[in-house]
Amino acid sequence: MKRVIEAFHVKRKSERTAGFLQILLVILVIGGTIGITRLIRHNAASGPGISGILENVVVDTVTPKRTNHTLARTLTGEVEARASVSIAPQVSGRITELSPNMAPGKVVRAGETLFRIDPTDYELALKQAEAQVASAEAELLQTEATADNYIKDWRRVFPNEPTPALVAKEPQVKALQAKLLSATAMVEQAKLNLARTAYSLSYDARITESRIERGQQVSAAGQYGSLYALDGLRIRASITPHELSLLGLNQGTQVTIVPDRATDGGMPATITSIGGDLSGTTRLQNIFIELPRDTALVPGTFATIKATKAVDGDVFELPASALATTNTVWTVANGKLKRVTVDIVDIKAGQLFTRPFDAGEGVVTTEVPTSFINRPVKVRRRAGDAS
Repeated sequence: MKRVIEAFHVKRKSERTAGFLQILLVILVIGGTIGITRLIRHNAASGPGISGILENVVVDTVTPKRTNHTLARTLTGEVEARASVSIAPQVSGRITELSPNMAPGKVVRAGETLFRIDPTDYELALKQAEAQVASAEAELLQTEATADNYIKDWRRVFPNEPTPALVAKEPQVKALQAKLLSATAMVEQAKLNLARTAYSLSYDARITESRIERGQQVSAAGQYGSLYALDGLRIRASITPHELSLLGLNQGTQVTIVPDRATDGGMPATITSIGGDLSGTTRLQNIFIELPRDTALVPGTFATIKATKAVDGDVFELPASALATTNTVWTVANGKLKRVTVDIVDIKAGQLFTRPFDAGEGVVTTEVPTSFINRPVKVRRRAGDAS
């Protein structure tokens, strides 16, 4: 029991010592904080104060000048056919003849027979239709002759009365005339079907795919390959509406076409149409350039389109360093910085070309933070012009 009491007293004494040390540490921290604060205030009172007057920003300026400039843009286009035409016979039957040009890549000429379908069935159909025409003609002639006899008999008996339509067999004559017209139309259709057994085109074309062989049974309107017209090739290229307007591209504008991997200077071409809408994904507008019939280019070929436009005396020329943001420059107006939005025409060889704007006392060419608007400036160097 005595040992327990002694241990208790020792523990209480240790706790009191620890508490005293904690209080002493807190006092030292507070005292140190107060001392540092007084030191800071003393130094601040004896140091330089913050001036309420904005210091002048030292800048270099340039005076822009009007100049002549030629806008030049290079677009990438792709050769395409206006349409891919399916090789589809208009009548059914078995292939009996096949042209050697009926192969991918071959050029076929207008009127050339590409393949021929067995005409036997269609020749028989034509003879049958012609026989129906002959029968209808004979029947009509017989009915008209009978009607003439009836009319004569009626007039002998009733000379002052008009001949009734039934006596003159007018309904029968009209029905037989219609029958003859129908039979004649069947003859024309049979002739057309017989002519269609020889498949040809009315224009020069290039075969892109062929799935026809001699002895093959084909059906009307079935698709057995594809081709495109040689005079139906064009180049499609895309451009932003802004640059389209900037270059003044319209139907009839002259451009230069340079095929992929070409070594010459290209060939002149004309824009034939401008796309009527923008792409939903790229927001670009298409331009179309028709190619001449004798071009060696094929669909899928890439080509470069070079478009130029002369802008005479209607632009400012500045060093590219004058550009503060994508479409603004700094100017000096009444001794202060002023930010001006500009219409950029071109950036070429380290030079900036814009539409004319109010340049004030000069355009700043040194880098200035965007927050320095309205700050007073001191011009260190002033260039006479932008060149």
